[in-house]
Amino acid sequence: MTTSKRLSAALLIAAGLALPGVVAGQQREHAASGLGLAIGIADFHQRDEYVSPVTFRAAILSADALFEKRSGRMLHSIEASFSVGHPNSATLPRDDQQRVGRLAYSLLRALGDPERRDGRLVLFLGGGLSTFGEVTVLDASDATWNYTYRDWSWYWAHSVDLAARLEYAAAARSAAVRLATPAVRLVSRPNNGKDFNAGNERVSREWLRGLAGGKLTYPWNGPMLVGETDYRQRMSARLQLRAAYDFTYASSDRPRALAMYMHQLLVGFLWLP
Repeated sequence: MTTSKRLSAALLIAAGLALPGVVAGQQREHAASGLGLAIGIADFHQRDEYVSPVTFRAAILSADALFEKRSGRMLHSIEASFSVGHPNSATLPRDDQQRVGRLAYSLLRALGDPERRDGRLVLFLGGGLSTFGEVTVLDASDATWNYTYRDWSWYWAHSVDLAARLEYAAAARSAAVRLATPAVRLVSRPNNGKDFNAGNERVSREWLRGLAGGKLTYPWNGPMLVGETDYRQRMSARLQLRAAYDFTYASSDRPRALAMYMHQLLVGFLWLP
């Protein structure tokens, strides 16, 4: 056997040994489980008539945890996020303690074949279940009359969601845009009449209890929208860098009006077991 034939045979053997690993790597990329953590900052804005007629805003801290599982054309995901900070208002300075959280499960199905998605767009459609909540604690003082007071408010929404995801994937990176909106919600809000009244001490003990209740609410009673842009860069066979921009809008027209929106920038890692 000549040297060239020996070299050709060696290359064929090496290719045969490497091919299963390449295929397995592609399957892991397209039908894998992933667990991620990210931290960042949120630009928070809110006007809640229970605590103030003006808008409060601030940059607050955010964190996000994500679990994904791909199986054939199906994409399962569970995501939990939490933000905390102290928004304020230039026209009515107060100490506003704000907490915002969301827990969501979604099940999406690809309209195309995700195993052949390299270099092209794939659309996923489906829905899920989610719980979104925000709790506001407002501490205020009046130097003229030398007294302080505290006001409380909350917004809980348990939703059946409609969701869509548009995804682009290449060999080592991917990008996606995702939108979700409730088809129907159970919304819980305080019902203490107005801000700064004697019933707020009772409200302060009931914000957690409100998590278990709510009134049936439809989109025309106050829309809600969650959007996400997600970019991932493969660092190794089991690790991806993840950067995300999230947008959340929630509103309610009863018993008293609420409107809030929040931009989030998050950076973290996704581990592929």
